[in-house]
Amino acid sequence: MTYEIPLLVSAIIFAAFLAFKFRPALGTGGRAKAAALDEAKKRLEVANDDPARAVALADAADASASLGRVDGAVGLYLRAFRADPESAELVARAAAALARRPGSLEKLMWRHLALGPGEGDARRAATRAALETLIQLYGRRPRTRVRQQALEHVLSLMK
Repeated sequence: MTYEIPLLVSAIIFAAFLAFKFRPALGTGGRAKAAALDEAKKRLEVANDDPARAVALADAADASASLGRVDGAVGLYLRAFRADPESAELVARAAAALARRPGSLEKLMWRHLALGPGEGDARRAATRAALETLIQLYGRRPRTRVRQQALEHVLSLMK
């Protein structure tokens, strides 16, 4: 008898935690976003070339980020960057989807820049887009202004 009340209280707390943790997926909007994620993963399975795979991965990452699964979204964006490292559109999509998570966005942009040098104007445009995203990110806080200025110098040398 003495253990039933604490057990009931802990079960209620656990249920409340689960409802809080999965709250984006519980509503009707969450179901639509989960369906969009599943549809993007199905398109990924049938994609034949790298640009199509990159778009499907980016769609899946957008849906994952909108569901609150930031780590999964970062992983999907990294796969998309590897599939098509010359796409500035992917960089812009990642910046828009992860705008509320600056730490994850910063790591993702640095990983995109670390993919290595590319050739051609498309790769330079993607690199510029990643640098501009980092400049905007570092411009938000006073303690990162030096990083912002350094990246602005790098960007000015690229033009």
